[in-house]
Amino acid sequence: MRQKERAKPAQQLPGRPATVWQHVAESPVTDFARAREVPRPESVQEVAKWEDPDGLGKVELRYAPAFWALLPLTALGYLVWGTVTHPEGHDWVGTVFDETVHGPPWSLWLVWAIVVIWLLIALGVLVLRTNLASEVRKDHQWIFEHGTAHTIHRSPFTRDGGEGFTSPTFIAIDHRVDDAQAARIHQALYAWLSDATVQEQLSRRTLRRPQGVIAAQEIFGPEATGGYYVESVPGFGSADDFEAHRWALITEPRDEQSEPNVTTVPCGKRLRRIRSKLRRRAARRSGQ
Repeated sequence: MRQKERAKPAQQLPGRPATVWQHVAESPVTDFARAREVPRPESVQEVAKWEDPDGLGKVELRYAPAFWALLPLTALGYLVWGTVTHPEGHDWVGTVFDETVHGPPWSLWLVWAIVVIWLLIALGVLVLRTNLASEVRKDHQWIFEHGTAHTIHRSPFTRDGGEGFTSPTFIAIDHRVDDAQAARIHQALYAWLSDATVQEQLSRRTLRRPQGVIAAQEIFGPEATGGYYVESVPGFGSADDFEAHRWALITEPRDEQSEPNVTTVPCGKRLRRIRSKLRRRAARRSGQ
């Protein structure tokens, strides 16, 4: 369970957030542009595709544990088969009571013990991953019901990933706030993130949350509700990855111990392919 860090009062944060918020209130921008066509997931299954577009999560939670459980089960089946069909004893198979087994008399017992322990561990992992898969489905249901579309914008802070790799960070604005409030939040976050002290502390992880999401109201106070600093969006590794996307779903956690979840909204042909596939699957099920 991720522990949510206690938000610091605005005046204790670097970059003088109270001053920044007052300044943007006195000098509002008028040319802030944001996307208008709000994307909404059509089903929980679509949310699952948005969250795990390549299916790697499904492999990790379902197929891989099942495969590793199948291996010791196969080995155990071979030992049982050998015990039944070769009672005279032969190499690693044969009756465990037979004295003609090659090697030390305890060798076959050792093989059986290893296979049984391997099987028990693999089954334990399979059960654990199955329970995790159930929690993932609940998370997808929560995102479908409570996720809110946010426009995403480049922030002035570029994150250093080491070994010469850098990636952009983002400002997310709730589509439900009016244009004036959206412009003010964006302007305030942009100005605050331009401060060298803030960037230094973000680089040193002093201000980072485990998931890299900081709500604007944690920085500027309750008047700034409706925006976030987002360290990274899943699937965005570079500025080029960002160019095709303008939206992300941000979902408040199911409990007070977690952080907001950020979900990439696919765009263009990728989104159309996902929806077309899910609609065909739903049509087949309804026709059965």
